[in-house]
Amino acid sequence: MSDVELLHIMRGDHIESIHCGSVAVVDQSGKLIHTLGNPDEFVWMRSIAKPFQANYVIESGAVDRFNISQQELAVMCGSHGGTPEQIELVRGVMNRIGITVNDLHCGVSVPLDRKAAESLSLKGGKLTPLHHPCSGKHIGMLTVCKAKGWQIERYEHADHPLQTAILASVSQVLNGAEIAVALDGCSVPTFGTPLKSVALAFARLGALPRIPDAMRSHPVLMSGSKRMDTTLMQITNGRIIAKDGSEGLFALSIPKLGLGLAIKISDGSTRAIMPVATTLLSRYGYITQEETERLNAAYPTDITIHTGEIAGELKVII
Repeated sequence: MSDVELLHIMRGDHIESIHCGSVAVVDQSGKLIHTLGNPDEFVWMRSIAKPFQANYVIESGAVDRFNISQQELAVMCGSHGGTPEQIELVRGVMNRIGITVNDLHCGVSVPLDRKAAESLSLKGGKLTPLHHPCSGKHIGMLTVCKAKGWQIERYEHADHPLQTAILASVSQVLNGAEIAVALDGCSVPTFGTPLKSVALAFARLGALPRIPDAMRSHPVLMSGSKRMDTTLMQITNGRIIAKDGSEGLFALSIPKLGLGLAIKISDGSTRAIMPVATTLLSRYGYITQEETERLNAAYPTDITIHTGEIAGELKVII
């Protein structure tokens, strides 16, 4: 099997572009409930893995050792926007475990949040690793090192005890599925696995301790305002827990049903994700009509030009 056409970009009455991809809906046993395209497609989890990497902060005992709050755990689970509130949460953990900003090896990045980036620029502020969207994940990893007595030097390398322990923890959630390892954008290992295994991980997300509550209770801290994962969690009041990823990967958990859904847009684009996700969630009966309408309003499919005229649409074809 290969990927399938999921969405057409229509301009007038003709197709301008096509987004293809695959979808997998899986229960906690690994049974495929719904599929489109190729559920066995190999994908890199990238940021989708963050809730499961953060889960090891709990498994290791570091959460209790350093009194990590739900807000701090939420930031560890997500790709934060670099807002002052998010940065202060990371800084608070950093100070508590006794490290400096130079110990964060995620690199330096402009905040994802546009207002935060503009404010920092206007004030002449200096970019630091704290602004990086992965600094929450990294502070969680360093918290584990401090709790376990492991050296923090080279903590990001695949052969460090921290990363081998995280890999083993993630492997359990993936039911022992084969996992490839490569370098993620923030210097730590990322995991490669079939799309259906990503869906399985999210089917099991709801059973993890503290992680789902942190994500659903603090979606803006975890991610940011008007982000795809935040919007979906807010509109469903946390009934659905979501995490956006990189290169067109998106996944969500429906804990009450014990289901996970993973979407991969083959060309790595993000614009097809929410129209496709909303269509599928509505079709499968996982969201209400009101929630469908609110998601469609948040992510309109009309292609509006600068004059306000509608030139085309994002047309889901599945």
